[in-house]
Amino acid sequence: WQPMLTFNLRDDMLVAKYARFYKQKLTRGEFLRMLRTTSVSALDVEAIVTYNSFDDLVHYYSEMSAMGDRKASFGLLDSYSNSSECVADEWGRIANTSVPFAVLQALDDPLVGWRTIGTDRPQQLVDSGKGNIMLLLTKAGGHVGWPLGLNPAANNWKWMSDSVRDFALAVDESMKSED
Repeated sequence: WQPMLTFNLRDDMLVAKYARFYKQKLTRGEFLRMLRTTSVSALDVEAIVTYNSFDDLVHYYSEMSAMGDRKASFGLLDSYSNSSECVADEWGRIANTSVPFAVLQALDDPLVGWRTIGTDRPQQLVDSGKGNIMLLLTKAGGHVGWPLGLNPAANNWKWMSDSVRDFALAVDESMKSED
């Protein structure tokens, strides 16, 4: 499935929409390497890391992740790079979250496993900082889906969208009552 997903991401998103930008910034060799990728992580390296001048894949992932400045409990990326500096504080920048922050993750996500939260101690993550983190791990839901009913296409992303809406409304209501 990696090559199919990679080809669609590359062709539909990067090449179809942004080819002119990539051709302007990348060398011919870099552009050709991007076109020849067969995995999402290789595409991240050739298209995102190179284009945006990140040091390497781990540097890109750590900058884009709320928990990217701490060492993952599982050592998932240890063999890929030595460039990322981990913080001394166990929880890093996520513990400094100053507004309510919801993390919604399906345990059966085939692309982004639950371990991407970076810890096998989810309750301690939630308890870190000022109490602004809400972690909702569901047994099922797949990748960005949480399909509903016999015909999931009829409801699209309703469960996920409703969950996010309800969280945002609850936060808004809570902040109004504090004023």
